[in-house]
Amino acid sequence: MNAILGLWFIVAAFIIAGSKTANITNGLVIGVVLLILGIWAAVSYKGWKNWVVAIIGVWMIVSGFWFPSSYVATVANDIVAGGAIILLSLWAWAGSSRVPQPKEA
Repeated sequence: MNAILGLWFIVAAFIIAGSKTANITNGLVIGVVLLILGIWAAVSYKGWKNWVVAIIGVWMIVSGFWFPSSYVATVANDIVAGGAIILLSLWAWAGSSRVPQPKEA
């Protein structure tokens, strides 16, 4: 799911970010990082990836206020998507902590 949110940030950087270079750059960087972490987590699960993604979600909420934008949609997108990132990563972490992990030989 985080890979899909990463794709959304990449696309949204050009659709709703407006002409603010900082908003576009932030959306692209965060989108690429989420895309990579989402694909990586699907292939090889490690619990620390969920915490990194949760921190990225916190950053997206903060960046909604940090980088001023003339578009309310940009701020709303950062806050709502950042919250979704946090919830999904914590949900994945909580679910994975209940699944028994294979023991190494």
